[in-house]
Amino acid sequence: MSEEIRSRSFEVLTLALFLTFAATIAIGFVPSEGLSLRSSIGLAVFISLTALAESFPLKVPLGNAFIGVSGTIYWALVILYHPFWAASAAFLGFLIADLFGRRSSPTKVLFNASQVGLSTILASFIFLAIKGSLGLDASVIFFVAFAAAVLVYWVSNTWLVAIGVGALYGENITNFWNRNFRWYWIYELTSAPIALAIAFAYSRLDVVGLLLLALPTLMVRLAYSQYLNLKKTYRETVRTMVKIIEMHDPYTAGHSDRVAIYSRRLCEEMRLSPRSMEKIELAAFLHDLGKIHLDLAGVVRKAGKLTEEERRLIRLHPVMSADLANQVSYFKGEIEAIIRHHHENWDGSGYPHGLKESAIPLGSRIILIADAFDAMTTSRVYRNALDLELVKDEFRKFAGVQFDPKLVPVFLDKVVGDGEGIVRQPVDEPLEGQRARVMSPEIQVRHMPGRVATTSNAT
Repeated sequence: MSEEIRSRSFEVLTLALFLTFAATIAIGFVPSEGLSLRSSIGLAVFISLTALAESFPLKVPLGNAFIGVSGTIYWALVILYHPFWAASAAFLGFLIADLFGRRSSPTKVLFNASQVGLSTILASFIFLAIKGSLGLDASVIFFVAFAAAVLVYWVSNTWLVAIGVGALYGENITNFWNRNFRWYWIYELTSAPIALAIAFAYSRLDVVGLLLLALPTLMVRLAYSQYLNLKKTYRETVRTMVKIIEMHDPYTAGHSDRVAIYSRRLCEEMRLSPRSMEKIELAAFLHDLGKIHLDLAGVVRKAGKLTEEERRLIRLHPVMSADLANQVSYFKGEIEAIIRHHHENWDGSGYPHGLKESAIPLGSRIILIADAFDAMTTSRVYRNALDLELVKDEFRKFAGVQFDPKLVPVFLDKVVGDGEGIVRQPVDEPLEGQRARVMSPEIQVRHMPGRVATTSNAT
């Protein structure tokens, strides 16, 4: 589907969503009486807080979506205000943030504001349908109604966003939702009590209560922002380390990136937690860090067959990589272990410690597959990239020997597919990579490290 068609589809979806939202509040939820002065001032403050919260969202490690604390404000509105006013405030707050804060395109602004407004009005309807009236209390029925409202908002909000992304960018809707929102409920669950605190503060102290609560909420956001900045620094450290590897071995430019991409995709297909995926992805970036060692610098670029001493040196690189990564406190423990054991074989014939089967960290088993696949499907100084079917045959042959037999079919079928999942070498690759692609296919083939071979024999 062309970009123009996707853009038109998104515009049609946006218009339909806005009309649905407008018709819902106009036909079914117009209040019989207006707001008092107190409630009007409170609603204006809520709209301002919503716009402020949406203007400064946080990038959290729960996928690729930005989130803010605005959801807690919407849920407080559900408790305190008639559905018409709650949804209108959510719509206006988001509209202001997108127009003047993030400065998004008009279509995206209308889509975002409409889906938030519609999600809020659905949550309000569920809350009133269960509890029967507005307001905060300590009854069981209140907490049931509140929990149901939060759930409905979450389902509506996340799926509407996924549908919008599918229409605009051609993403698979289900895959996008799983990748970005499947673990989002954790955030919703932990932030829901903040909505209760907001509703309680406003009920007891009016606008003053909201403003008093805004300060500690801002400090929490600031503290979490510092935490995210620290994690960003760790990731930037990883990127720097990868660049150092590439400076020592120009051929490997892009290799660590591709291994990390394959590893993450396999993690997603296995539906691992975001925390596990993050650790495995970081380990994948750093898995060849040890190759910057001077003793290995010439060996990794050698075009001919390796000597026994050179093979021994190559087998040390997982240990060297892990020892270097261990110098960063965040990488100690699980990430370090994943790096150290990424050349352990399923049958125990790998290195450095000869671990076998489930004793090998799952992340190491995943990186081993990603590493071997990229090595076989990219051109090297000593050979051209191998045919995909030959690569698949090699993986099936060594499943249960070198590779985890449960991971191989998932990787081949879900990640690689018919070749659409292959991450290609860039056209501006380093000189050695260019030379490798134009070399004669008759050039001597060297066995890859480990067990998978590029010929009929395994090393």
